Amino acid sequence: MKFQRRQLVAAMAGLMLVLSAGAASAMGGPSGAAVGMPAQGHIGEVIVNPYKIAPLTAIVRTGGYVVKNASVRVVPKKGGREIAYKVSDRQIRTHAGIPIAGLYADYLNTVEVSYTRVSADGKSEDFTDRLQFYAPPVFSISNGMPGQQRMFNVEVNKVDPGFEDRLYLVNSQLIPMAPQGARFVWNNPAGGAL
Repeated sequence: MKFQRRQLVAAMAGLMLVLSAGAASAMGGPSGAAVGMPAQGHIGEVIVNPYKIAPLTAIVRTGGYVVKNASVRVVPKKGGREIAYKVSDRQIRTHAGIPIAGLYADYLNTVEVSYTRVSADGKSEDFTDRLQFYAPPVFSISNGMPGQQRMFNVEVNKVDPGFEDRLYLVNSQLIPMAPQGARFVWNNPAGGAL
C-alpha cells in the first residue's frame, strides 16, 4: 500500500512537471515567441483598432524589442492634412508598441514611423518604416431601435488656424447599449469629460 502511494505521488509530480513546462513556454509554444501577422517594418505587426473602440487608430507592436524615441506621420491623402507627432517612451511601454491615431476611414493608409530599436544585446539602431494598411469605414453597431440611421458623412468646409492638427473621437457609437460602450469609461462614476 505504501509503495503504491509513493508511485502515485511520483506519477502526479511527473504529470505536474510536464503540464507546468508547457504553461511556462513563451507565447507561440516551445519554439519561442510567435507573431500572428507579418511585420512590415523592423519591429512588430500592425494591429488596427486595437481596443475595439477607435477604428481609426492602430498600434505597431514592438516585436520584443525595446523601442524609444518614436515619431509618427500619417501621410495625407489628396486634399487631406498631415498628422505628425512624437510618441513618448512611456506611451510605447503602455501600449506595447507605437500608437497611431488619425487614420483615414475606408482607405489604404500610408504611415511613416521613426524610432530607435534596442536589441537584447544593447545594440541601438534607428529606423524609419513606411507602413501601408487599410482602415475600414467607421460604422455603428445596430441597437435594434427604429430611430438609428447609418453613420454620417463629414465634409470639412473650414478649419480655423491653430486647429489643423486636431483629432476627434466619434463617440456616437459608444452608447451604453452597444458592447464597446460598456468598456469605455468617461468620468467614473458618471458624466464628465473623457
